[in-house]
Amino acid sequence: MKKTNHESNSNNNPLIIPIFIMNSGCPHSCIFCNQKITAGNFPRKITKEFFDTEVNSYLSWNKDKSRKAEIAFYGGSFTAIDSVYQEELLSWAYSFIQRGIVTSIRISTRPDYIEENNLPVLNKYGVTTVEIGAQSFIDEVLRFAQRGHKADSIVKALTILKHNGFRTGLHLMAGLPKDTKEGFIYSLNKTIELKPDTVRIHPVIVLSGTLLAEEFQKGKYRPLELSEAVELCRIAWEKLSIAGLRVIRMGVQLTPEMEKDGAVLAGPVHPALGNLVLSSIFYDHTMNLLDKVYPDTKELRFSLSERDISNFRGLKNMNIRAIKKLYPRTNLIVESNIRQKRGEISVTADSGKSFNLKIPGII
Repeated sequence: MKKTNHESNSNNNPLIIPIFIMNSGCPHSCIFCNQKITAGNFPRKITKEFFDTEVNSYLSWNKDKSRKAEIAFYGGSFTAIDSVYQEELLSWAYSFIQRGIVTSIRISTRPDYIEENNLPVLNKYGVTTVEIGAQSFIDEVLRFAQRGHKADSIVKALTILKHNGFRTGLHLMAGLPKDTKEGFIYSLNKTIELKPDTVRIHPVIVLSGTLLAEEFQKGKYRPLELSEAVELCRIAWEKLSIAGLRVIRMGVQLTPEMEKDGAVLAGPVHPALGNLVLSSIFYDHTMNLLDKVYPDTKELRFSLSERDISNFRGLKNMNIRAIKKLYPRTNLIVESNIRQKRGEISVTADSGKSFNLKIPGII
């Protein structure tokens, strides 16, 4: 079994153990959704045997025993599923908390299924984080996507959750039908107003067996190009990070099912979309830094955290090649520095002058 972590890959983050409940609680199918492809090989209904095997498999795979573990129920609308099944799932997860093996539980759900009366059971079993599938704050976009709720439901859900002490997360989608760049930025600004603890950004991809696939095949929907998706995610990262919000994922987690022929019909699918976005962000900030450096400099020495080197260089060294075009006679040196914090870029010219900057949101 291939292990994946749905959070950004930092040692400060918990090990996320994803359990997909496969559309359970969803009143209908959204235009873009096919969880048989995106979630992977999960059963329609989770049994205790399957649950325990899945959790123990992740725990045994985790080599860093000091790293906290968190069970996450994804894929459906958790607070909308049958109350007996809901409490059953939570009790299985809570048993790992009681044994000191897992520290917390998170769930994902729809905004219109968050009410004061369905929160006590979440508190009872140790749920600390509730992620809301917002997708957009534009009612026309939500209607066409067949979400079945309006933007004010998102505002109401976040308000209730925060009032009751839950950590919150929002999912946003870039490139939805009827949306625009300006509309996506509007949704980002509304997200900033609500101040969730975390945000995920998912560019839309066209999956077979969906209503969106039909729209695409009729020529009524044009998905984002990869470059457009990177640009929108870059805008999202910078706006949200400057506002103090943490982006924990950009792009969907690829599954073996998604890699099968005919599963994904179109859209910005890339195994490392987040890295492309971060590389773009590092390049833009590096250009700002180099505005202070003379073009005839003989040597430029860049110093970064070891964990930032790859994003600084870019995919297949594309950032380095672009810098080299601007400084064709300059010797470029890129080195890691254990004293350098993540997101910090330092450049020293042959004159001895050094310039520094910190990219917001890189931790």
